[in-house]
Amino acid sequence: MAAAPDELLSVTERYKVRGSVLVAQGYEVPEPIADYWFTRRWDREREIWYRPQLVASAGKLVVDDKRSVRHRLGFVPMVWVKNLPGGDEVDGACTFRPAVETAIEIDYQLSQAGRGLKYSSDPTLLIREPAIADGEMVKGGGNALVVGEKGDAKLLQIDGHATSAVIEYVRTLRELALEGVHGNRASSDRIAAAQSGRALELMNQGLIWLADNLRVSYGDALLQLARMVLRAADKFALRVNGQEIPAVDARAVIGLKWPRWYAPSADDRAKDAQTLSTLAKAGQISRETAVKSLADTYDIQDVGAELERIREDGAGDGGEKAESVHDLDVDAG
Repeated sequence: MAAAPDELLSVTERYKVRGSVLVAQGYEVPEPIADYWFTRRWDREREIWYRPQLVASAGKLVVDDKRSVRHRLGFVPMVWVKNLPGGDEVDGACTFRPAVETAIEIDYQLSQAGRGLKYSSDPTLLIREPAIADGEMVKGGGNALVVGEKGDAKLLQIDGHATSAVIEYVRTLRELALEGVHGNRASSDRIAAAQSGRALELMNQGLIWLADNLRVSYGDALLQLARMVLRAADKFALRVNGQEIPAVDARAVIGLKWPRWYAPSADDRAKDAQTLSTLAKAGQISRETAVKSLADTYDIQDVGAELERIREDGAGDGGEKAESVHDLDVDAG
């Protein structure tokens, strides 16, 4: 539509499916072994189901009135999400595309290493100038080999150095593949002790960059879905866990609040508390700002109520101190 070019008019779902699968879903089809077209369509007012159609047939689609419904939402209840910027215009870029060829190379190298190990467990016998009669030679501890004075007998096998080289090469390929898809190249075997949240964040910086990009794509889709729920609430009652909830204004402002990537460790929390305490005492930030900074870490839902409780606790502590001082004065008197 010219007035709303970013809104869907309709979406059609259509794919091939075996007739036996349709029968398991409750359909009645004449040829269970044949392939059928499954078709379903959404628009602003209805969800239309069509009867399965033989792939070989070119007839007109027939509406399945039994399964079709009229939702009357006034919009198409669907959101299309592009994975990452780039790629084609429909799906966006693939997350793991840069590592596909490397993964194939890893599979090939491991296959070759496996063949080498099998050859090593059954080595080939090589005899030079054998002084034996013609015929098939049977290897084994009970079969002695007699060769000439200048003859020799050896077992041809792959030593362990070749296998180690393949394993090291595969390990390098794995690191390159992880780097290509913004994965973490660090090995858990090399981490001697627990790291702080900030240290883990720096170590996984590439992965965090990838997740940040995914947050943009899928976060926008989540917002669109939430707005659809609010619009649907004008026509239907909202239920959460089976209980009806009060109506929500569809014009409400909706936003996403992402948590920290890694929960702060005890050392991180101690440093944050020391920093905020120093800034508050120096008058560079207010107590309210300090509490807001700690709200996510300590699950503080209402900053104002938390400040009020802090003042009440402070008044209570001051009263107890005053009574203690007064008692001491009386005793001294």
